[in-house]
Amino acid sequence: MTPWLRVKATCFSRNKREILKNISVEFSEGELILLTGHNGSGKTTLLRIIAGLLKPDQGLFELNGGPWSNWRFIRNSLRQNTCYLHQQPYLFDCSVFNNVAYGLRRQGVGQQEITSRVTAALEAASLDHLQRRHSRELSGGEQQRVAMVRAWVLTPRLMLLDEPVANMDKQARRLCLSLINQLYKDKVSVILTSHDPQQGELQLTRHLHLYQGSMEPKPIDTLDKRDT
Repeated sequence: MTPWLRVKATCFSRNKREILKNISVEFSEGELILLTGHNGSGKTTLLRIIAGLLKPDQGLFELNGGPWSNWRFIRNSLRQNTCYLHQQPYLFDCSVFNNVAYGLRRQGVGQQEITSRVTAALEAASLDHLQRRHSRELSGGEQQRVAMVRAWVLTPRLMLLDEPVANMDKQARRLCLSLINQLYKDKVSVILTSHDPQQGELQLTRHLHLYQGSMEPKPIDTLDKRDT
């Protein structure tokens, strides 16, 4: 499978501290990747670079087979193809339905299509019963899932999830991981970060590990498959 995105020899430092050292990684269509590492290992930094939100000190990017070094072009292309979700995503001060519909309205999609796509996505995520609920009335786990669905309806090529199940109870965690599996089944590539490798409920295709700023591929069968 030909990678659509390659990140080569990427470095990033902050306050004279080297966070990422010569990182090279590639991404193909239809992947579900777990990125692990201790706190401060550079997981969030790498996601933000891939999302076009943070400029690396150096690095080469290849999108769809073409090498690019102009950061402005790279940034715009990455932002068009990816969606980045924080650990505590921001929801607008309105209903769940309107939160999910927001991006589609910005794209100029017609109301009938918006209603159809938002309703279908909420049903697929088992959130249709909350569509009229105000965002301030949601639990943390519900907010995270609504944010994922809001990104999902925009059909991104790659979704970047930063610690999506951190601090969730067991039930909320299961529902969130189930939704991530559904995104993968729907042909949305996903990279999620965690400092905890116990993600056995996910249908992972790869496990990458950041250690002291360097990337280490890990076999998936080393993950803890116990219920968590």
